[in-house]
Amino acid sequence: MADVQGVGGVFIYSNDAARLANWYQTALGIDMQPHPDGDKYFKVFPTRDVETSVVRENPVFAIYQADNKLSEEGRGFMLNLRVADLARLLEQLRTRGVPVEPKIVEWERGRHAWIRDLDGNRVELYEEIIP
Repeated sequence: MADVQGVGGVFIYSNDAARLANWYQTALGIDMQPHPDGDKYFKVFPTRDVETSVVRENPVFAIYQADNKLSEEGRGFMLNLRVADLARLLEQLRTRGVPVEPKIVEWERGRHAWIRDLDGNRVELYEEIIP
């Protein structure tokens, strides 16, 4: 049986892709690159294959210009981003004027905090705790 082996990418549609890509770069430090077609932005993250230890450029995080006007309300998904130092990132975000939800969850495997991007999409920031 064929099965899913992981996430290949996240693709967010926006009414203003350039503005949202700039926000992800400025607020979260994700180096968004313009796509050659001019209305998309992307960042490819390196990952290591568990079975072969080969480093691949995958998954991709991309923001696409919506073809049709999207609702201004929540879009029914949440983006989860892994971070190296959650406390420091939250401090930086607050300094940049990004509202951070007050609840932070910590458990044996990690710490979680939440923000919203300029389009109102909920973004979970996750710092893994490695024993």
